Amino acid sequence: MADSPVSQLLPFLRIDDIMGHVERVSAHDRYQASLGLERAAEAVAEAAASAGLQDVGVRRFAADGRPQWWTFRAPVSWTPLTARLAVLAGPGPHPPEVWSVDHAEQPFTVATYSAPTPHGGSTAPLVPLGADDPVGPAMTGAVALVDRAAFVRGSLLPELTAAGALGLVTDAPCKGDEPDPYVGRIELPPDSALFGFSVTPAMFRSARAAAERGAVARAEVIVDRTAAMPVVSGVLPGDEEAGEIWLTGHLCHPRPGSNDNASGVAALLGVAATLARARRASTRHGARRPIRFFWGAEFLGNAAVLHESSAPGGRGLPDALINLDMVGEDQARCRSPFVVERPPETTPTLLGPLAEHVVEETFAATADSPGTWSTSPFLGFSDHALYADPSVDRPAVQFCHPADRFNHSAGDSPDKVSPVEMARATLAGAALAQLLASDGPDAATRSAIVDRWCERERQAVTELRRGTPHTWGSGLADHVARQGTALRALAAGAPVARARELTESAATKPVGRAVHRRWQGPLNLRAMLGELPPATRIVLGGMIAEDKHHLSVLFNLAIRANGHRDRDRIVTETSYGLRRPLDPDATARLFDALLESGWLRQA
Repeated sequence: MADSPVSQLLPFLRIDDIMGHVERVSAHDRYQASLGLERAAEAVAEAAASAGLQDVGVRRFAADGRPQWWTFRAPVSWTPLTARLAVLAGPGPHPPEVWSVDHAEQPFTVATYSAPTPHGGSTAPLVPLGADDPVGPAMTGAVALVDRAAFVRGSLLPELTAAGALGLVTDAPCKGDEPDPYVGRIELPPDSALFGFSVTPAMFRSARAAAERGAVARAEVIVDRTAAMPVVSGVLPGDEEAGEIWLTGHLCHPRPGSNDNASGVAALLGVAATLARARRASTRHGARRPIRFFWGAEFLGNAAVLHESSAPGGRGLPDALINLDMVGEDQARCRSPFVVERPPETTPTLLGPLAEHVVEETFAATADSPGTWSTSPFLGFSDHALYADPSVDRPAVQFCHPADRFNHSAGDSPDKVSPVEMARATLAGAALAQLLASDGPDAATRSAIVDRWCERERQAVTELRRGTPHTWGSGLADHVARQGTALRALAAGAPVARARELTESAATKPVGRAVHRRWQGPLNLRAMLGELPPATRIVLGGMIAEDKHHLSVLFNLAIRANGHRDRDRIVTETSYGLRRPLDPDATARLFDALLESGWLRQA
């Protein structure tokens, strides 16, 4: 442990500076193309230069909603300058107020991409809407009070828009414990004709009771549309002929967004400062490869970077990527352990075992503080997903706390961020970047790390097979054994192509029609869903609203369509990759949707 990158870098970590970054970033409303995001980007660029990065800059992209990076559209510029809602006891010149909210004082109350109201605001009747209630003529010119069951209806927003409703109010996204949960996030389409407000259950109940007595809503939403989409970058230099290591942490989200993702932004600044201090202190901490940092809008920032980097004359793609998203959660308060989300198993890579080794050492170095860590299969809910696409195919790992119970709510505030967890994320990110930039540990150490990883996987599969169908369990065991053989070969110095061959077996050869991808650039599920017929889109929207992991299954199915696998093999390998049997009916609907969209085709 004394010679490990973790122990070498620990003296150079400054946690007070990192926590200060969390506070400063949390103060900005950081919608994907907003004045708040531009201000946050400038602050991050200044901090990145102070941390020791070179070539620090802010690249601004037009936020006009048009296709710009393969199938990815630029975000639509949207900054809420004013967003207020009041429930009044009735119409008339001076009715008493039941309650009111103001986004300037109460974050997360206004729905992202809310449409502006006419000058001076709008006053409209409040009309309750339950799960089984039709959206009828009463909604014309009204504000819908949408209960939780109705909110997840896939057709809700198109129905309200078609009926001529002005907006909606709901408590559906609230997070946290009763009796005082936190207001949660609502996101409308960028071209929405509706405004929306998110309120607490107590406010919703009082509004519904008041609506039965003739209450009205008074709303005022003023929007600025001048901001661009900024992406901040900087580099710790190395051999310009060597491949780069990239680190990324998305900068966007409504305020405070402290864990999602001011924590990742701050941790990346901490990684940069830690590595820069270590380099200045000793030549031992030099690196052969450049280490490049990016902060921008989630998914779209990395799409823009990848598009420019892969174009003729661009800097090229990285050798590996580390993504920090939601890394600071206080484990006791947020009820979420530290998680290493692995790369997908579509291409053998040592990045996963190395990342887990570094995190294990980091937790050992901070064992006097409580907290646990675990691993996750590749799910693809953040920026690292873009690198899993076959057109990019670069190993990417994510550090995160995905089960945070305050995520996407006003409860995601600085008091939920743990200094210990921030130190762990920063230290692990810095140590892993240092290993990758210096071509990793020696062959003997690599082999020892991989051997331990394979043994843990074997034990985990033994546990997983209990209670699962025998055929699936034995297939998983064979799949994991082949993955282990490939990783051992990589650790011994074999090329990736040879390791890939070792993952194959007679059982994995396609016997049906091969499935091919038909999209350009990294997979963009939002664009794919947008090309489905409305009826199918509504069905899939309902499935994803009911269980977010349907989106992960959809992504994992798609990235395995490389023209060498048939449908059955894609489904089977996806289940092995996710380490669980898949529901056959739901999986069939998801696969059929990929074919119906035209993004996949069978030979």
